[in-house]
Amino acid sequence: MTSNSSRTIIAQVDSFPALPATVSRIMDITADPESSAQDLMNAILPDQSICVTLLKIANSAFFGLPRQVSSIDKAVMVLGFDEIRNIVLGKAVFNSFHDLYRNNKQVIDHFWYHSFICGLAAKLLSEEHTVSPSEGFIAGLIHDIGKLAMLMSLNSDYAHVLEETEPLEFRTLLKEQELYAISHDDVGYRLLKRWLFPIELVNAIGYHHRPQECPDSKLLPSIIQIADMLSIFHCSEDAVSMQEITRIVDDFFPETRALWRECGLECNEENLQRWSEELTISAQRDNGILSIISS
Repeated sequence: MTSNSSRTIIAQVDSFPALPATVSRIMDITADPESSAQDLMNAILPDQSICVTLLKIANSAFFGLPRQVSSIDKAVMVLGFDEIRNIVLGKAVFNSFHDLYRNNKQVIDHFWYHSFICGLAAKLLSEEHTVSPSEGFIAGLIHDIGKLAMLMSLNSDYAHVLEETEPLEFRTLLKEQELYAISHDDVGYRLLKRWLFPIELVNAIGYHHRPQECPDSKLLPSIIQIADMLSIFHCSEDAVSMQEITRIVDDFFPETRALWRECGLECNEENLQRWSEELTISAQRDNGILSIISS
């Protein structure tokens, strides 16, 4: 079963359709330093769904802009290329797995809420370091996208794995490796490479459980690993004290904690308390963003 399942998953990922032409065009333009704001507007305007999403997010508390943004040209000017690229990529990922919702409502609802909170946590951590908050948010939002690819490939078999092992990510990871000889971080890495996502996002998703192995900058994968943990505790139905969280960090992340410290991510009780409180505020303030991206 192990080898057959891994082949099924890899074949599914390798057969995924390319991203829509509009999304690919926006990625090309935002990656080209010679591109102009007019080039980006010309790529965005034919897609009314993207236009509506950009305007809604630009006018949300998520960005806290002082003035109403009423047109795409203004959105391009105030948000910038990177913000627009990241919003478009997030929406494209949602759209790619929309059909899964029909038969897996509870699993998908939980998946996206945890991912959204992880994105908010990653945004908070990124704001304190040399990472774009928008890039941190999108990396957190799609960090577990490999799980959806595995769910699409294995259907109810994988849904049962999620139900049995979550919310503790390390249990899911171990079960995936035991049953399928491949895990969701590897699957996500493969999928985002196929879609030609920016390498920073590809690495953040592919190495968020093992940032010490990332061949490039380890900061964003480390941010996502901590944000993932903060999201798990935030979403937990059982109250968890800071002392318990600190103990869990010591018990389950002994190797990576030194790396976090090297990256300026000191996971002591004081910082965990502060990040947790800020995340609660952000989740209440920005809860409309998830429905905007997924609409």
